[in-house]
Amino acid sequence: MKNWKNSGFSLVELIIVIAIMAILIGIMAPQIIKYIEKTNVAADQQLCDAVKEAILTASNDPNVLTSPDSYSVRMIVEDIYGTTNSGTALAKSYSSDWLNCAFSKEVEDTLGFNPFASDCRDQMRSSAKNNPLAGLMVATNADGTDFAIYIQHSDISGKKQDYTFPDGGGKFIDDLEESNVIYSK
Repeated sequence: MKNWKNSGFSLVELIIVIAIMAILIGIMAPQIIKYIEKTNVAADQQLCDAVKEAILTASNDPNVLTSPDSYSVRMIVEDIYGTTNSGTALAKSYSSDWLNCAFSKEVEDTLGFNPFASDCRDQMRSSAKNNPLAGLMVATNADGTDFAIYIQHSDISGKKQDYTFPDGGGKFIDDLEESNVIYSK
C-alpha cells in the first residue's frame, strides 16, 4: 500500500480545471448579460403599465376631479390627454403646487413615487436610466381620447440602443409600435 503524504492536486490538474471554468464563463456570460437586459426591459414595461394605470385611476377619481386646486384638472386635460402635447415629459419642471395637487398626490399614493417629480428616472431599470435625456413621457392619440406612457431614449429589444420617440414630427400613440422604445399603451 502506498503512503499518500502529499495528496494534493497537481499543477496540470489545476490548470485544466481553470481552463474549463474559463471556457464555461466565456460561453455563459453573453447569455447572462442578455437575460439581465431583457429583465430590465420587462421591469420598465411594468413601470410604464403601472404609471398608466395609476394615472387612469386618479383621473377618474371623483375626489380628484372636484378638488379645489386648479392644477389637478389642468394636469389631466393638458398634460395627459392634450392632443397638442404628444411627447410631453411627465417630469417636466413642475413647481411644488403642481406636485402637491390632488391628482399628483393620488398618482403618488398609488405608485409609491411621483412620476411628475424630477427624480422619477430612479425608477427605471434599463440602460435608459443612465441617459440624462431619458424619462417617462406621454403620447396621445390624435383625438385626445387615449394616452400611452413610454420611456424616451430606451430600447424595447434589450440591445442597449438609444431609440427616441417622437422625433419632433408630431407623432402620436399609433406610431409607438414602430418606434422601438419601451411603452405601455
